[in-house]
Amino acid sequence: ENTKNSDILDETPIIDLETTQVITTDNYEQKDEDETDYLEEDYLEEEVYENEENEPSKQILLLTEFPNSDNCLSNFLETYSKQDKSLEKTALNLVIQLCQCCSYLSERKWNLVNLCPNLIEFKQHLKLYDLTQIFPEKEILSIGLVGGYCAPELATGSPIHPLMSSYTVGALLYQLIHNQLPNIEQNLDFFTQPIPPVYQLLKKVLSPVPEERLILTGLRQLLLEAREELCHHKVHWETASRSTIGLSLKRLQNEDNFGVKYEQLNSQETLILGIVADGMGGMAKGEIASKIAVETLLKAPIPSEFKSSENKDAWLIEMFQNANQAIAAEVENGGTTLSVILAVNKQLMLAHVGDSRIYLLRQGEIKQLSQDHSYVALLVNNGEITEEESQTHPDKSVLLKSLGSKNPLSNGYVQNLTVTTDKLVLQLENNDTLLLCSDGVWDLVSKQQLQEIFTHPDTSLQKAVDTTIQKVLDGGAFDNATLLALQCNFLD
Repeated sequence: ENTKNSDILDETPIIDLETTQVITTDNYEQKDEDETDYLEEDYLEEEVYENEENEPSKQILLLTEFPNSDNCLSNFLETYSKQDKSLEKTALNLVIQLCQCCSYLSERKWNLVNLCPNLIEFKQHLKLYDLTQIFPEKEILSIGLVGGYCAPELATGSPIHPLMSSYTVGALLYQLIHNQLPNIEQNLDFFTQPIPPVYQLLKKVLSPVPEERLILTGLRQLLLEAREELCHHKVHWETASRSTIGLSLKRLQNEDNFGVKYEQLNSQETLILGIVADGMGGMAKGEIASKIAVETLLKAPIPSEFKSSENKDAWLIEMFQNANQAIAAEVENGGTTLSVILAVNKQLMLAHVGDSRIYLLRQGEIKQLSQDHSYVALLVNNGEITEEESQTHPDKSVLLKSLGSKNPLSNGYVQNLTVTTDKLVLQLENNDTLLLCSDGVWDLVSKQQLQEIFTHPDTSLQKAVDTTIQKVLDGGAFDNATLLALQCNFLD
């Protein structure tokens, strides 16, 4: 039956998609198939809605795009499973971001309880495109959820709670390590790799008893600490040394002393001290002075607050002051040089007094990090003599600075890295080698010769040290000679 002008069409408003105008049935008139007239009063008034705080409820969520298929989480997981490596920083970043997202939602009484990897994007940042797995807190689902990233209690219709999100985060972490999701049928005693502290984290967050799981904020903090511990480059030091009394008939006692202190400050920080001291004064006086200097640093406790480079520099200067006072009190008319390197992980610092030397070997090149506190070094620095002339100068054994003869030490008496590098701290690189030696070594083995010896292929660190000392002996060894070598290697 045809409907004419005043006939009612339907109670449902008609929406014109071309003009987005809403037409009510009260004033609809059909003049012909192609033409319709509208009156101004036919339009609906514009409505403004104030922002209101709503309790968690069912809401319509409009998504306008889909994840980039190349960057979706499922592709990342597949690629990561083929890598033959331990848990890396990128994977932990993913888990930490997911934990942060869950924590954000939980603060607003919503909880993410499952993941759909095809609808999650991860490159550097995590993006969730599937919000159907997020539910209001305390809601009871009409159907149980089983498997995947779901907490076991979801299968029994338990009310939604934040500790379910902790399980979801843990399930993703488990998958990254084991290339599979945890088997909820075996979750009372599931297997996990013995990687502290990740082992403990997984055992807690994947517990079938919700109350035993970590809350999201605590879980995130522990994940951050685990990333710092697992992904921080650990530094391993190899050391080699040798000291000789030499061949001089006038030196019947070795007045050189050296030492190494290797200490693990915490799970992230490794500390090493390398020390060489060349005693002066003849016979036992020099030997005692150098021994006191070395033992002062080796026996000193490392401060608990050892964070900034300024703190470390102040500590080194304090140790030099202590050594200087101890020598002055114990030894009359005697003293010593003292050269020290301090490295905490990749950060290198030094403290130096006298004419023992500290060299850095890096990528086949050698550089002197210390500055000789001697009369001929001053003449060379002032341009009065050349480097070659200094080697035969009659006053080349005259020192301008030493420990034991001046009490207390004045400001600036102890040299640090700023003298030769303009920086207080030098960042170490993998395979850097540090050489600390008394003048009995560098007086007979030049810097270039040291470079050749220590960069020779297939030469171990100890063999290079032995070769250097043998070269000293072959050259006459008219003084005591000590060489300490330390090589750093970064471990992934």
